[in-house]
Amino acid sequence: MAAFDIEVSSPVSAGFTAGLGGPHIGTHAPPAKWYIEYGMDLGAQEGSMVRAAFDGHVTVFHPHVPAEDTSKIYGAQVFVRAPNDMMGGFYTHMKDVPDGLGVGSPVGRGDELGSVLRFPGTTSHLHMALVEILGGAPAPEDRYCGVDNMYDFFLDTATSDAATSVQFLQDGSPPVVGDGGGGGGGGSAVIHLGTVRGIQQGLVLLGYSPGVVDGIDGPNTQAAVLAFQADHGLPQTGQCTDVSLATLAALLIAGGHQVDGVTV
Repeated sequence: MAAFDIEVSSPVSAGFTAGLGGPHIGTHAPPAKWYIEYGMDLGAQEGSMVRAAFDGHVTVFHPHVPAEDTSKIYGAQVFVRAPNDMMGGFYTHMKDVPDGLGVGSPVGRGDELGSVLRFPGTTSHLHMALVEILGGAPAPEDRYCGVDNMYDFFLDTATSDAATSVQFLQDGSPPVVGDGGGGGGGGSAVIHLGTVRGIQQGLVLLGYSPGVVDGIDGPNTQAAVLAFQADHGLPQTGQCTDVSLATLAALLIAGGHQVDGVTV
């Protein structure tokens, strides 16, 4: 299967506020469909325009039906697949979808998909997820590989309309962003605690050993979280959520580091 490149840009450049959580974090937890587990919550002002992050065509469209909104599932849902059917994206928590947009509609990068909808009691954001389809669609479910290394990329480029070339390798490995940075945010001064990679970076800065900073919530990372929780009198779950995440953020901020993706 041949690798391919596609141009990708921010879907919420005009109204971005903050990262609110990436793949495998909080409600984006396995086991779940790729468009949930690999979700990226990009905080944006209510009413901010949502633009297509890459060229493609709409494959699934669920319009916004206000009477059906819940705190977890609300707003329009749009699935867009790349022209070659080898990757795709999911966008939700939207309103004001343009008239005529529906299944089969062509979409160009930067085209309007709708605007950000806020559900009462939540922070307004776009939920987005990316998937690589090995061999192209149609394909069995196990050929759909959720993308978990692009969240930092979207945070780092959130306020820009510029496109970056992303290479999908079609072998099950993470896509390569731009010059090979892989969206890991290694050169960023901000620690994105809405990602596993960011939690790993934070733990390393505080003297813990989560292993390779790879964005994977493996046994070494869980052991480091357990050690951190034990040292600070926190419930020892091995998962850095809620009070543990807030404590981690507070300690990093006290140490002079910039953090994103959590409210302290």
